[in-house]
Amino acid sequence: MVLAIIYDWNWFWALIVALGLLNVIVTGEIHFVESIKKKDAPLMYWLMVAVWTVLTALTLLT
Repeated sequence: MVLAIIYDWNWFWALIVALGLLNVIVTGEIHFVESIKKKDAPLMYWLMVAVWTVLTALTLLT
């Protein structure tokens, strides 16, 4: 992480977020402010997945 900060490696942060996104999709649960489960709140779950996907893509593009 120190090298990513020193050398301003945005791809490293995108990788970290993408791995977290993969975990969210596999488990079907997001731990943000509170736990959001796909079966309990599907709209909120997919909105959060979409937001994290966009953030990952934007980080990769910079």
